[in-house]
Amino acid sequence: MPPGRKRADQPPAKKAKAGEPRAKKAGATESHEKQAGAREPPAKKAKAGEPRAGRAPSERPARGYHHGDLKRALVDEGLALLEEAGIEAVRVREAARRVGVSPAAPFRHFPSREDFLRAVALAGLERFEVVSAAEIASAPTPLLRFRALGLASVRFALEHPALFELLNGPAFRADPEGARALHAAQDEARSRLRAMLDEARARGELRPTEPIVTEVAGLAMAYGLARMFLDGHLPREGAMELTAAVLDVLGEGLAQAPPDATRPGLGSAS
Repeated sequence: MPPGRKRADQPPAKKAKAGEPRAKKAGATESHEKQAGAREPPAKKAKAGEPRAGRAPSERPARGYHHGDLKRALVDEGLALLEEAGIEAVRVREAARRVGVSPAAPFRHFPSREDFLRAVALAGLERFEVVSAAEIASAPTPLLRFRALGLASVRFALEHPALFELLNGPAFRADPEGARALHAAQDEARSRLRAMLDEARARGELRPTEPIVTEVAGLAMAYGLARMFLDGHLPREGAMELTAAVLDVLGEGLAQAPPDATRPGLGSAS
């Protein structure tokens, strides 16, 4: 059909009156609706620490981390993982997820898992020092403080068995250079123990014995009792009462007997 020529069967379009909206072209509404329906809002980006779509979140959500002491926050989460599921659960990546940072963020502080485990162990040792300090300080004499240290050690092992295993495991002995900070903390604890025994000896509370013998006797007694309870060789029920009685027997063997009386045990501070 030549341009400019109208078909006979097509009526001319009506002109819209003033104020009336113009008629929409055929198919325009449908096309517009399809386009609008095809558009979907952009996917919401997951915040740091949130699991991605399709990935089941763990039981404990990420806490979120805001410009604080990242190293301390990671170690705290490591301790929590240790308490919840044991040594195998202590992973740098999981600690980072809980804190709410990227998996790569912790490696500036902990280049390897062994470094992370050592930091967790050191924090656990510091925790023991804090919780046992009041019990030890309340004992009236150096020899009774020695007894209180033994009681606190066994109690802490029973309350935190995974930490006990971590502190006494072979991993740190295999790499003394990497575990310098942990070994320094353990040496400091031993020095406090020796000072306690030296004071007891100076006050005449201990019979003449080589200092190393007294020290090892106390350490072996506390460690051995904790190990036997945890391994099931001794019943957990009444564990602390049995520990106190055994330490009293040890104390009677270590104590200097008064010249005019039977030597006292250590049970008076129970």
